Amino acid sequence: MKEKRYGILRVGIFLILCVVLSGILNWITMPPNVIWMNLHQLKREGPYDYLFIGTSHGQYGISPEVIDRVTGKKSFNLCMADEYPVDTYYLMKEACKEQKPKKIIYELDPSYWMMDQRLGSTAILFYKELPWSKNKAEYFLDKIMKLDYRESMFPWSYYKNNLLQAPQIMKKKISREYRKYDPQILDVPGGYYGGRGFLYQDAVEGADKGTYNNVPWDEGQVRSDAIRYFEKMVSYCRKEGIELEAITLPVPVDTVANMPESYERSDQYFAELMERYQVPYHNFNMDSELDFDRSMDSYWDYDGHMYGPAGEHFSEELGEYLKKNNKQNAN
Repeated sequence: MKEKRYGILRVGIFLILCVVLSGILNWITMPPNVIWMNLHQLKREGPYDYLFIGTSHGQYGISPEVIDRVTGKKSFNLCMADEYPVDTYYLMKEACKEQKPKKIIYELDPSYWMMDQRLGSTAILFYKELPWSKNKAEYFLDKIMKLDYRESMFPWSYYKNNLLQAPQIMKKKISREYRKYDPQILDVPGGYYGGRGFLYQDAVEGADKGTYNNVPWDEGQVRSDAIRYFEKMVSYCRKEGIELEAITLPVPVDTVANMPESYERSDQYFAELMERYQVPYHNFNMDSELDFDRSMDSYWDYDGHMYGPAGEHFSEELGEYLKKNNKQNAN
């Protein structure tokens, strides 16, 4: 009996050591990230009139500072790369716990409605940065448990290549800048953190912009989870008395010209879907009145990620669109 108790004790100690070691490895291999910064600024700088949620198109294409200047409102951009509908739903709920906005604007990228979650270092980042709460527990059950076990138990395993940079990462995390949430501490390749979630990408003349890699639209490939979490977004906003609108940001004209029928079918699908749920929808790819240069000069890839100056220019147009809608609704 005594040996059995010692055996259980040894197993318990071993598991505790594994948890502690894993926590240390997470801390020394995972650098400060945009999600960490966004969630802090979101809590500190509200309340907000507009909350933008969605994918990396919005992250690089929506500047709250510019939109606020045009609309006279206050906004925050919670769009982030590799943000699937399940992530959007739980980030939205977390944001509303901290600063409940008057309106949520969902930046909708159709490809994320068809693709499976990509495994790797970004799959768990949203979950990791959320504070402990019922919302985080539900997120764990709905997404994290379904991923590769390494995602939930050993996030550092996807950052093990950073072990050589561990001294630099630790230096950042014990610095005054880290404690003060200074955006300068973030490493944004080719650009910088422009405030309230906006990433400003510097324009580089002659840069290699890759090639066409957009996912062709196929209604038959729409994931049931995407529909389910969009329905949850709609229900949550109605319950909380928050307006909800969906938009699709413009991609290069060359990209649309490469697969025009795909973009037309996608637009038709989401226009009908949003009408069914009584959610306003505006696709800027189909907006003939948009005063915005959609040549490749405005983008750093064919997928549709904007350079900083283009993102600010588009934000002026988006601000005018929102201001016009507010006047119409007021009437």
